[in-house]
Amino acid sequence: MGVLAPIFLTGLAALSIPLLLHLVRRTPRGRQEFSSLMFLSPTPPRLTRRSRLDQILLLLLRLGVLGLVAFAFARPFLREAAALTVSDLAGRRVALLIDVSASLRRGDLWTQALAHAEQELQQLGPNDDVALYAFSDRVRRLVEFESESFAAPAVKAERVRQALAALRPDWGGTNLADALSAIAGEMETTGDVNQSALNPQIILISDFQSGSRFDALQSYDWPAAIRLIPRPVLPADPTNAVVQLLTSDEDAPDAVPRVRLSSARDSTSDEFQVRWETATTPPSAVGAMAVYVPPGQSRVVRLARPADAAEADRLTLRGDAAEFDNQFFVAPLRRQSLRVGYLGEDADDDARGVQYYLRLAVGVDPLRQVDVVPLDGSELSPAALPLIVVSSMPDESRQAALKTYLQGGGIVLQIPATPAAVPGLAALNDELLAEAPPEQAELPDDQYLMLGEIDFSHPLFTGLANPRYSDFTRIRFWTAWPARLRESADTRIVARFDNAAPALLERRLGEGRLLQLLTSWSPDDSQLALSNKFVPLMGGLLDLATGGGGALPATIVHQPVELPESWRAAGTTITGPDGTETALPPGTSRFEQTTLPGIYLARSGTEDGVFAVNVAPAESDTAPFDPQHLEQFGVRLGADLTQTERLDHMRQQRDTELEGRQKVWQWLILGALGLLLLEMWWADHARRRSTRTAEAVT
Repeated sequence: MGVLAPIFLTGLAALSIPLLLHLVRRTPRGRQEFSSLMFLSPTPPRLTRRSRLDQILLLLLRLGVLGLVAFAFARPFLREAAALTVSDLAGRRVALLIDVSASLRRGDLWTQALAHAEQELQQLGPNDDVALYAFSDRVRRLVEFESESFAAPAVKAERVRQALAALRPDWGGTNLADALSAIAGEMETTGDVNQSALNPQIILISDFQSGSRFDALQSYDWPAAIRLIPRPVLPADPTNAVVQLLTSDEDAPDAVPRVRLSSARDSTSDEFQVRWETATTPPSAVGAMAVYVPPGQSRVVRLARPADAAEADRLTLRGDAAEFDNQFFVAPLRRQSLRVGYLGEDADDDARGVQYYLRLAVGVDPLRQVDVVPLDGSELSPAALPLIVVSSMPDESRQAALKTYLQGGGIVLQIPATPAAVPGLAALNDELLAEAPPEQAELPDDQYLMLGEIDFSHPLFTGLANPRYSDFTRIRFWTAWPARLRESADTRIVARFDNAAPALLERRLGEGRLLQLLTSWSPDDSQLALSNKFVPLMGGLLDLATGGGGALPATIVHQPVELPESWRAAGTTITGPDGTETALPPGTSRFEQTTLPGIYLARSGTEDGVFAVNVAPAESDTAPFDPQHLEQFGVRLGADLTQTERLDHMRQQRDTELEGRQKVWQWLILGALGLLLLEMWWADHARRRSTRTAEAVT
């Protein structure tokens, strides 16, 4: 026998109140002293017939009615003989989803995550199936669901434990939306009959940091049968800050870098230090800048590289409890030394010549030590001279040497300084027909040309593509050498004058580039050398010759790095921050093994480069969000029940079903009504009998 609402059984205790009131002997409390009774001894009141129980059967009938009504409200039922055990629990299909993003490297969060996973494994029932997934910015399936037959729970749990033992947090971001939608979709589309009958659940173990990406859940229709059960892990000290280097196309190469520090909104500290370091710099507070950053806010400061650490490759932050994002890696500034060959008739100190302004422009490059050397009779080599500037007419032997140099990967900038040098354009580029007579290239004094059409996607002009710097209308050209290309030529027109005539041509010869400027930057021919565009143009020319100064664009963990076109033919070897070398076969256009933050070194043939990889900035937003927030995106959250609680819930459901089927309370109500009728009859009978007895006495 059992009851669903045992609270109503307390009403049975109230049945004793009338009986107790009837049996209690009360002694009068008031006392009155009489002089005439002072010598008498007190005598207690004698019990009379009125002090004893009378009409016992009637009393029992009335108490029985109340007792049956109270018992009916308790909803009793006859419990079945079989008791519920763990084997009777309904089967579940549990997807154990564990967060392995970079933010789980904080404190003891990973230990907490493993403890939660072990607790879930211990709560598995004999009818449950489990799978293990790990996610950061991508999802990994580590242990799959059983497709046909179920393995023993102990065996399946041991497989999951082995996978967890080998699992560690990586350096990726947290893409929660892709992980949840992928697993929910996989569980919904199962075609196995046995699996479809199980109760699907996703156990999410994560720190639920605010930098997680979950907005994509808005466009996902969450399955109605799948429940998400969150298992949050929290650090003992939530203080966290992140440092980033801010760059802009408007910054000069020698500008003092701007650094941004951001603090999580749940941080308990607001004082941090930041400094430049190298891989061999020991941890120290020397040279560090103190920055005050309130929780949830950011500060931007300028932090110059120390004079003794010009090649520093990282910004290091101190003062918070989490170290996973305390370093921001930057491709180190490497001062290159290179030689530029010059073939011309003007002297290096001639202020009206081409070489003079070439030396001035390359001499102010803060990242390169450039020596302009005249060409001698030695063999030209792209490794020794990556760039050659030609302003005069080369003889036949020099023309042959320059063509061989171009085929080997060199870069030649041809800029005729005099009409006598114009035929050299067609000598190096057979797709070009030089117009005659060249003296007609000089315009009248009251006329000039400007650059009217420029391809800013070309490496020479990419640094000037910003609208603030792309205006060339103030540069006048008084000399323009007429030229015409053959039909179906492969020569590219990089820039044109405002009269549609070509101004700058480019032709690929073998592995090299031939650039031909159909004017001159001499002050007698144009204002180009005297303008603020000349130095950036020469910097772009040096970048083109040296492969961009050896620095590739920075990226974040698990994002690919595009390799320069000149590297793809020869293949590339890349060394990661941990010293691991990866050899990319020829033809590979990008490197995808960016699994660690740090500095990567790349080498392809005679060229080398460096690029930085950092943790995703959103991963540093470690303040937790409420898992209930996921319900706004349609995610259905489930109850957080242990095995014992599930068994109690199942027992309660079974008892409710039994009580609803048996309906014992109806019989109790009928019994109470029967007793009530009997009580009414007996009360009337007792009243009439008492009346007859009283009449007989009188």
